Amino acid sequence: MKPLAHYIPNSITLLNLLFGCVAVIFALRGWTSFAGYCIFMAAVCDFLDGLSARLLKAYSDMGKQLDSLADMVSFGVAPGVMLYQEMYRILSPRITMGFDTVGWELLMFAPFMLTLFSALRLAKFNIDVRQREGFLGLPTPACALLVAAFLMYARNHAALDPFINVWSILGAVAALSALMVVNLPMPAMKFKGLAWASNKSRYVFLLLCAAILLFTLLTEEDFTLTIVLIILSYMVYSLGLYVVTLFKK
Repeated sequence: MKPLAHYIPNSITLLNLLFGCVAVIFALRGWTSFAGYCIFMAAVCDFLDGLSARLLKAYSDMGKQLDSLADMVSFGVAPGVMLYQEMYRILSPRITMGFDTVGWELLMFAPFMLTLFSALRLAKFNIDVRQREGFLGLPTPACALLVAAFLMYARNHAALDPFINVWSILGAVAALSALMVVNLPMPAMKFKGLAWASNKSRYVFLLLCAAILLFTLLTEEDFTLTIVLIILSYMVYSLGLYVVTLFKK
């Protein structure tokens, strides 16, 4: 019989799934902030289940598959529903229930393209041995956190309303969907030691995150902006590392 400690990682993964389910319900009710907080908590659980598995040496194939299923709900379905609700809010005044607005009705479901590509991303990650030390493409938790944090920030800043429209949402969905499956190397924040040489890119990014955090604290901005800026910086930083690597070759 396995020690009780071996069940801890899977229990945390199930908690991730629970937060994801609640996030979907809150999103359907239009409670953007509550849905966003649930996605944040799911991301914390996603980090802790991997950490606990490493510390307890409680790896298992079941845990790996369970993690992907939980991530699919928390970081695939939940952000898709949040963006669907935004599209519904924008397009519902144009819907007349007649044939002349069928196109607008169908367009409301476009955000679920993010959900479909999240599934592709997770399936690809499970079978791609190249992603043991880093990532190829934007991880689904980062994508979901970006969506949730931006929508939460925008909800509290009316000045952003003109920029949240059908075409900006479609553009964001298309860009994020492509980033999740493209073969762009992105560093994982997994330290195997403290040596500068083997962790230089990670240390530089952590310094960048610290600068962003300091900026948002000094300007008294909402923490959601911190998350948005950090994830956008992660994407740009990864692209920069890739370009530098290509030039070196």
